[in-house]
Amino acid sequence: MSRLSCFGVLLRASIVLYLFLKCSEAQCTPCTNFKGVVTHIDSTDQVDSNCSLSTGNASVPSNLTTVNVLNKNQNFNCCCTTMPEVIMNLTASEITTSAVSLSWTEPFGNRSFYRVEWTDGNTSWQLNTTETYFNVTALTAGVQYLFTVTAVAGDNTTVGQSKTVSKYTKPAIIRNLMSTEITTSAVSLSWTEPFGNRSFYRVEWTDGNTSGSQNTPETSFNVTALTAGVQYLFTVTAVAGDNTTVGQSKTVSKYTKPAIIRNLMSTEITTSAVSLSWTEPFGNRSFYRVEWTDGNTSGSQNTPETSFNVTALTAGVQYLFTVTAVAGDNTTVGQSKTVSKYTKPAAIRNLTVTEITTSSVSLSWIEPSGNSSFYRVEWTGGSRDMNTTTNVTAFNVTELTAGVKYTFKVTAVAGDNITKGKAQEKALFTKPEVIRNLSVSEITTSSVSLSWIEPSGNRSFYRVEWTGGSRDINTTTNVTAFNVTELTAGVKYTFRVTAVAGDEMTEGKHISVSLFTKPAAIRNLTVTEITTSAVSLSWTEPFGNRSFYRVEWTDGNTSGSQNTTETSFNVTALTAGVQYLFTVTAVAGDNTTVGQSKTVSKYTKPAVVRNLYVSEITTSSVSLNWTQPEGNSFFYRVNWTGASISQNVTKTFTTITGLTAGVQYLFIVTAVAGDNTTVGEDSQIITSTKPEQPVDIVATRRGTSRLNVTWTLHNGSVDYYSVNIFNAALNYTSSNTTQTREASFTGLQPGRVYEVTVTAVAGGFRNQSARVQLATNPNPPGPLTITERTTSSLVVQWTTPGLMIGAQGISYNISYQLNGTGLGERNQSSSTTSLSSNLTSLSSGTCYTITVKTMGPQNLESTGVYALECTLPKPVVNLTATPLSNSSCKLQWTDPVEVKNYYTYRVQYIKATGPVPKTVSTNFTQVTDLEPGTGYNFTVTTVAATGSEGTPERTFCNTKPNVVSNLTFEGLNTTAIRLSWLKPNDHKPTYSYLVTISKNGSVVEISTMVEMYTFTNLTPGNCYNCSVVTVVQDVKSDSTETIICTKPAVVKNLIAIGTTTNMSVTWYRPMGQVDNYTVTIYKNNVMEDNRTITNNYLSVVFQNLKPGKVYVVKVATNSGPLTEALNVTNATYPNPPGGIMVVDQTTGSINISWARPLDMDLGQYSFSVFHLDRQNLTEHNWTLLKNLQSGRLYNISVVTVGPFDYQSTVVTTANSTRPQSVIRLIEAGITTTGVTLVWFQPESKPGYTFRVEVTNQSVTTNTTMKTITGVQSGSNYTTNITITGLQSGSNYTFTVTTLTGDGTMATPVTVSYFTRPFAVSGLVASTVNTTTVNLTWTKPPQYQSGYTYRIQTEGCMSAPTNHTMETGEGDLITKLTPGTRCTFSVSVKALNSIEGESVSTSQYTKPESVNMFIYNNGSNSTIVVCWEAPRGNVEHYIVYLNKVLFSDLLNSSIQSTSFLNLSAGRSYTAVVTTISGPFNASSEPGTTATYPNQPGPILILEKTTSSISVEWGEAPLMASTTFSYLVTYLSTQLNNKTVTLTNTSHTLPSLSSGTPYNISVATVGVLGLQSEKVWSSLVTTRPESVRSLSVVTAEENITLTWNKPVDHKPSYHYYVIWINSGLIVSETTTLMEDLIINQLVPGSLYNFTVTTETADGTKGAPVSNSICTNASPVFNLKCDSPNDPKVILSWTKPKGLNQGFQITAYETNRPPQDQAHYNTSGDCTPACGHTVSDLKHNTDYTLTVTTLGCGSSSTIQTLTCKTGVNAVIGVAVGVTIGVFAILFIITIALVIHWRRQPKKDTSDIQIHSMR
Repeated sequence: MSRLSCFGVLLRASIVLYLFLKCSEAQCTPCTNFKGVVTHIDSTDQVDSNCSLSTGNASVPSNLTTVNVLNKNQNFNCCCTTMPEVIMNLTASEITTSAVSLSWTEPFGNRSFYRVEWTDGNTSWQLNTTETYFNVTALTAGVQYLFTVTAVAGDNTTVGQSKTVSKYTKPAIIRNLMSTEITTSAVSLSWTEPFGNRSFYRVEWTDGNTSGSQNTPETSFNVTALTAGVQYLFTVTAVAGDNTTVGQSKTVSKYTKPAIIRNLMSTEITTSAVSLSWTEPFGNRSFYRVEWTDGNTSGSQNTPETSFNVTALTAGVQYLFTVTAVAGDNTTVGQSKTVSKYTKPAAIRNLTVTEITTSSVSLSWIEPSGNSSFYRVEWTGGSRDMNTTTNVTAFNVTELTAGVKYTFKVTAVAGDNITKGKAQEKALFTKPEVIRNLSVSEITTSSVSLSWIEPSGNRSFYRVEWTGGSRDINTTTNVTAFNVTELTAGVKYTFRVTAVAGDEMTEGKHISVSLFTKPAAIRNLTVTEITTSAVSLSWTEPFGNRSFYRVEWTDGNTSGSQNTTETSFNVTALTAGVQYLFTVTAVAGDNTTVGQSKTVSKYTKPAVVRNLYVSEITTSSVSLNWTQPEGNSFFYRVNWTGASISQNVTKTFTTITGLTAGVQYLFIVTAVAGDNTTVGEDSQIITSTKPEQPVDIVATRRGTSRLNVTWTLHNGSVDYYSVNIFNAALNYTSSNTTQTREASFTGLQPGRVYEVTVTAVAGGFRNQSARVQLATNPNPPGPLTITERTTSSLVVQWTTPGLMIGAQGISYNISYQLNGTGLGERNQSSSTTSLSSNLTSLSSGTCYTITVKTMGPQNLESTGVYALECTLPKPVVNLTATPLSNSSCKLQWTDPVEVKNYYTYRVQYIKATGPVPKTVSTNFTQVTDLEPGTGYNFTVTTVAATGSEGTPERTFCNTKPNVVSNLTFEGLNTTAIRLSWLKPNDHKPTYSYLVTISKNGSVVEISTMVEMYTFTNLTPGNCYNCSVVTVVQDVKSDSTETIICTKPAVVKNLIAIGTTTNMSVTWYRPMGQVDNYTVTIYKNNVMEDNRTITNNYLSVVFQNLKPGKVYVVKVATNSGPLTEALNVTNATYPNPPGGIMVVDQTTGSINISWARPLDMDLGQYSFSVFHLDRQNLTEHNWTLLKNLQSGRLYNISVVTVGPFDYQSTVVTTANSTRPQSVIRLIEAGITTTGVTLVWFQPESKPGYTFRVEVTNQSVTTNTTMKTITGVQSGSNYTTNITITGLQSGSNYTFTVTTLTGDGTMATPVTVSYFTRPFAVSGLVASTVNTTTVNLTWTKPPQYQSGYTYRIQTEGCMSAPTNHTMETGEGDLITKLTPGTRCTFSVSVKALNSIEGESVSTSQYTKPESVNMFIYNNGSNSTIVVCWEAPRGNVEHYIVYLNKVLFSDLLNSSIQSTSFLNLSAGRSYTAVVTTISGPFNASSEPGTTATYPNQPGPILILEKTTSSISVEWGEAPLMASTTFSYLVTYLSTQLNNKTVTLTNTSHTLPSLSSGTPYNISVATVGVLGLQSEKVWSSLVTTRPESVRSLSVVTAEENITLTWNKPVDHKPSYHYYVIWINSGLIVSETTTLMEDLIINQLVPGSLYNFTVTTETADGTKGAPVSNSICTNASPVFNLKCDSPNDPKVILSWTKPKGLNQGFQITAYETNRPPQDQAHYNTSGDCTPACGHTVSDLKHNTDYTLTVTTLGCGSSSTIQTLTCKTGVNAVIGVAVGVTIGVFAILFIITIALVIHWRRQPKKDTSDIQIHSMR
């Protein structure tokens, strides 16, 4: 090496050493240059990585540590810088939607600047700053960013350790928050997404007391469970992904709708007002809006109360009332509630009667004030009430009944035909008709009986007058007959009868008759005894003489007559049940002249009916037949037990219906004579109705092996039910007896149909139901298996359900549904009878839940068997592969047919390392990590589920060469665009990227080391050309290019200003490029107009818009392909309303209306009404201004209110309220010629005057008082005026109207008054009879048509009475109290009933006699005499008993008296006389008798099966009179029987066994009166005993059977008792003739007794039987075999009792009949067992053990046992076996030895023979 070379080497080494030392210092001065010159060629120096080197003009990358010096004498520089420290306290101090402010603390040491970097995970940005804070802007709202701050040294390359912080920007505020729907309990909110990102929205709401909050990812939310009518504040806030960072909240306040009011009703309706009430709605409300209208005028008023009285209405008009709850904003209203009502019409006026006849009345009236639809005319009286309607003010009521008092009412009716006003009425009588057919019915020596026929129509009474003899007399009567007494015999009299109406004045035409009196008649003709063929008569001698009596009788067909001198006669040979008229006449001595005949009509007793029997019986009826009795009968009376009434029939048969099914009845048939009273002897029969058929048989609970059956019995009762069930195929039958309506059957087969019948049993009747088929539930099928699977089908298979082989009508229901849809959402189902099913037409790759159920009879189904299986998916289609770069390919395919959202795809390809699988869920994937330019085979397989895969599809792909890929850009805002791309697959650290952007020939190139770049400060609305190439060592790859465009900026200061029809829109020009503007106006989201404006214009005007509408104007900035828009919302002004009209004025309100504004939609605007300082808002074009002062002038203004509360121009008017009407307008004095009026004026105002109008027919006088006089009281003034010069008794109408100064009138107030009439003169009162006084008088002066007279009667009634006379100057006052002094006053009444002075007089009436009654009150010692107090005054009474004066005068308040301590069974006659002043009157005599005394109690002496012996006590205190005993006994099966006795005991013979009898005894006295019966009820004869009692025994139970007793009854049951040998007694009862008794002791003796017992417990003679139960068999039978020839047996002791055991043994292998048995006995002392000896060795024996008992032995228990082997034989056998074993061993040893010998030549082999 030359010295120069050495020097170079040394120099290089020195330089390197210097550089090493220099760069290894802790810190070197920045930019300290070291320059060296190298003369050696191609030297390589190592440089520290913290140093940057430069050689000439070529810079060396900072990450190279080696410098290649290529030329000698080359200069190079070096600068070494240490790494800055990390920054401290990096924080985000302020966060907005688009910016984050960062701040930090300076690091220790030095730094040049800070690099701030941020990324959202997709794109990244960086900027440098020298400050310790930085505001990162142009961020996206609601996005998470990672911020990194790094200190950079002065070389702009060396960086310190980075510090990071992660933050979310605030989400932007949501837009367009609005409520889309409001109900009473929910508010639906919606809004527009905020700009940027967000995670979810937080929706909060509060009503000030309670709050709620909920999160939602949607842009709408329905807030529910709110309270009606409450104001809520709703807040919606966007929340970022950290669930903490929130954006600015948006709020809206809304009221929920108030709930609808409840129970709206009208509580009171008058002619001018309707009172409404309702119930508070649920939730809250501020007040209620009450609105009303009659179709022409309307009213409205608000109220906070739940009631409101709507006043100032018109009478008889229909109004629609609407009540709406209003929320606190006075705008939000709930659903309205309406009710329609008519006000009551006013009353009609001046109802008068114009004409009266016997059949008609003519009415007329004046129509009422207000409205009415028609008039209802009603009249009551006569036989019916009638009404009709008319439209005119007069009506002639015809077809009336003569002499009847009618009340006529006329009522005005409103248009709903229901609401009516106050009725006006008038009462009067029609004229009576003339009486008809006046005749004389009876003449005696002192009286004449008159009779006549009622006149047509009605009358009150008749006036009877007669003349002749010594005086003329008249009287009245209420009946159509009258007996005129106290006449003189043989004198000619003229009688006159007149009908009088109810007013006791109106009379008809009279009828008269003349005749002579007759001689005297016999007295007291009576019937003393009646039988079926005879009637005994008796009578009293008449006054005077007689020769004999003529007795005559007739039944209408045949007659008889006979003379007798006695006062009694027995008429015989009569026919039973026939009515006879008996006549007895006294005949004088000349045999010609006869007195008045006395007659009596009587029926003979009918005979007893014959042959009563039952012909037909149903569940609710019994048909009876009988033979008519001998003689006659009018009808038959049928009675039966349990009935409150009887049935009368005329035929000899009847059917009694309405009976209860299954009940026993007693029927009694009695013949009744024609007087409906006389009856024959009873005939009785007892029977039961049939039971009802059971119906509605259903299975209430069922299973696979049981059925629970219930049924219904609609009527009646039963003794029990017999339920049968059977199945013919299974040969199964079962029955059940029950007294309830339910039966249960178990042990049934599944899926089978059983026929069920239910039979109702009552008495001897049975009624079987219809057959009903009921089925058990089927069992489920066996488990499911899939035998075949395709893309569209599954074959499923199962096994037959258990216990259902051979079952008929069985099928299977197969259903399948998509997995996860829920078992209730079946998609498909089918049925089959086989055990498999092919489910076809399925979706590929789909999992199904398959259910199979067994379907049995009656559509019953089993529980389901389930399986989850999937079909195969179909393969993907259109598989393609696209290279993305030199290291990746993109695979894409179309989803397979019938794709599912749970499909995945397995993508697989092969690399050098082997197959690479990949599973994706989308229909594309990007395969990376490939080698550039390499071909790959790819397969894609559809996967639906594990084991369900489709056919793989294949494709091929080559990778691209190395270029950048995925060059993308993102517009951040109007001036910034972010460009990004992917690294090449073979990327190296030396790679860099050259990014180029150009426009219009201007090009900017930027070099960067990262795969993104952000272009800022661009012009909005411009497009640029961009390209990216990979650069290494100045070598570029192919260019990747794109065009990027910035967003245009939106306009600024956008304003829309409207008029009523125009909208002017202006804006400021935005920054950047704008091609043109598109301006669109919308109404209700519908475009109204669209304009495209060049960029030279910044405004537009839209015309011809609708007033009062909300419009949205959108101004869009258009630049190239991009558009950005900005909206503004405003409204046009509303049009003004029309002119104001006054609809109505009151004293406190003005109701105004106005025309609606032109060209505006109803419901889109409201009105604001101003008066005084008040403002009312309304949606109606009318309003009611309330709470005003009366008589005041008001200025009123109305404006239309549109959207945003925009108001139209004002419409005004000025109107006054009405003054208050005068009040308390009354008369202060009325005379015959003048009226003084007085009134009060409330709320009087200066200038008030009064108009007074006086009207009488056509004469009108107006008086105006312009000044107010009187006394002031507060704000009220009183005024009076006297009108004179009037006519007496005339009607005048006075109207007073208040007028204000401007002439506004108050509502007129009207009153009507009559002047008083003058009084009558010359009043005279004359007595007519006991109840009538005749009054007469003279007319008053100035008498007028229409005057009436009021007549007041006092002193002779309980209270003064008044009645009015319309015509005539006299009246007959009737219905007075007899014997009383009456005071009569007469006054004159004008038409309105005003009266003049009254004139009075007094007079007396006559007394009347009483109507007497005598009765015994059912007593045996008391007679009661009572009477009805006669009309009028009675001072005293006198009572005679059997013609003896009972006492002195009785007080008039006493109306009855009792005669005590009389003898039982005697006859008594009484008479009562009334006394009042000098007059008296006696009653007709009355006769009765005391009841006999009751016999003593009944004793039952003896009962047999056919008789009952009874005894009773003697009736006391009956010794001195005639009496007997009537014994009655009746059963439920036989006829009623009676016997009459005089002794006190009797045996009732020939009775039926087991039959209850009701036995009674009564005492029979005079007049046939019977005492109360002494009863012994339901005395039952003994039933017969059961027959043929037999017993069938078993081990622990026995079966008893017997035959029914003779004369068995359905109500019988059997009492069974059994006693064992231990004297343990058990008992039961049964209805059946058999009984199974369980739980008995085996082998025990029992005594069984069966006794017949009736329903009341009467027992027959018992029948007994004794027997033993069968012995119980042994169990656990075992044997033991010792070597001896014997067997030892042992067993467990059997249940119950036994008498030992019988044991047999015989050889098993020999026929039993060929050998002798070992027969012995065993016992259980102490243990159960026995040894059987003397058997053979080693032999099989069959042994049996039988338990012996007192009855049948048990079943035989059998056991096979082998005896032991003999000991000697055993030894011999053992020795023999041992010898054979030794020989066998030796033989085996020889064979083995032989086989082991070596083989020899054939010639050497010797053959041995062994024999």
